[in-house]
Amino acid sequence: MERIRAGIRRLGTDVYHLRRALLGIAIYYAAVHLLFGQFCPMMVVLRFPCPGCGMTRAAFLVLSGRWGEAWKLQPLVFGWIILALLFGANRYLLDKKPKQLTILLIILLFGTIFLYIYRIFCGFPIELTGS
Repeated sequence: MERIRAGIRRLGTDVYHLRRALLGIAIYYAAVHLLFGQFCPMMVVLRFPCPGCGMTRAAFLVLSGRWGEAWKLQPLVFGWIILALLFGANRYLLDKKPKQLTILLIILLFGTIFLYIYRIFCGFPIELTGS
């Protein structure tokens, strides 16, 4: 039980230290969404999806149990969710920094770039381009 309390305190400390960044992201989100109806700066400026476009929607699809739709939109969302859960468990429950998470992060980054290059040549899902 003490481990959980310590983890909650650590999470509170992290949020406190990131408060300005979180506020900036919230302001950016509200302003850009009101003006352009998008969140991604690349979509706003170039009208072209970025490597992470659709990740938030795919994560919400996973959370709502629509795994097939999430896979079509952004297949690497499952890896990113696993990484986030492992990071959270290690940071806030176990208080350790395992090197395996760094390896998984690098694999996911390369996978995301590879998928992006593939989609540039073979086409993006219609949900990402809006056309």
